[in-house]
Amino acid sequence: METANLILLLIVSLFSSVIGSVIGTAMLILPPAMIFLGIPVHTAIATARFSMLGIATGNLARFSMKEKIKLRYVLPFALAGIIGSLISSLFLKHINEEILKKAIGIIMISISLLVFFEDRIKPKKGKTRATMNHHAISAIGGFFVGGYIGIIGGGGATIIIFLLVLIYGLSFQDALANQKAVTLPISIITTVVFVYQGLIDYGLGVPLLLVNIAGGWIGAELILKFKNTWLKRILVPVIMLMALGLLFS
Repeated sequence: METANLILLLIVSLFSSVIGSVIGTAMLILPPAMIFLGIPVHTAIATARFSMLGIATGNLARFSMKEKIKLRYVLPFALAGIIGSLISSLFLKHINEEILKKAIGIIMISISLLVFFEDRIKPKKGKTRATMNHHAISAIGGFFVGGYIGIIGGGGATIIIFLLVLIYGLSFQDALANQKAVTLPISIITTVVFVYQGLIDYGLGVPLLLVNIAGGWIGAELILKFKNTWLKRILVPVIMLMALGLLFS
C-alpha cells in the first residue's frame, strides 16, 4: 500500500476507534474504507477484526479503572458468543466477495438506522435482577450475535449494547462499557481463526491495532463524559453513503 493511503487509513482507523467506542460502529467504518482503497474483501474484514482487539483493549483498560465492568452481565453473552463466532468465522473465506460486499452494505444501512433511532428504546428504570431466564436469553442472543461477528461483524457491538439494555435493564453508558468485555473474547476467537486461515495482512493490521488502542482509550473517556447524540447525526449519513458505494460499486 502506498504511504499516503496508509496514513489515510490510520487516520480513518483512529477516528473509527474513537467513534466506535462511543456508539459501537467501528466495523462499519474501517472495512469499507479498506475495501475502497483496494484491499480484498476477506482480507479487509479479517485485518479490521484483528485491529479491533486494540479498541477493546483500550476501552477495557479505562473502564476497569472505573470499575464499570460487571461480569454477571457479561459471561453468559460472551461464552455463547465465542461459540457462535468460532463456528461462523470458519466459513468467511468461502463466501463470494461480491455477495459479501453487498451484505456489508445492507447491514451498514440497517445498523445505522438502528443507531440513529436508539433513543426510542428506553432502558428500564433501574437494573433488572439477573435471573437464570435473563442469562438464558442473553446466551441465545450471544450465540447469534457472535455468529454474525465471526462473518462480517459491522454493527455487532451496537446489537450487543441494545440486548444488554433490553435484557438486563442497563443504562446505555453501562451497556457500552460492558459490551467491550463481550466483544474482546469474541474478537480474539475470530482473530485466531483468521490467523489460521492466513487472511490477515499484518503490515496493515499491526499499525491499525496500535492506533486503535489509543483510540479505544480516548473513546472510553468520551463515553464517561459526553452524550453521543451529535456523533450519530454526523456519522450515520457518512456510513450510509459508504454503504451505498459498496452496494452500487
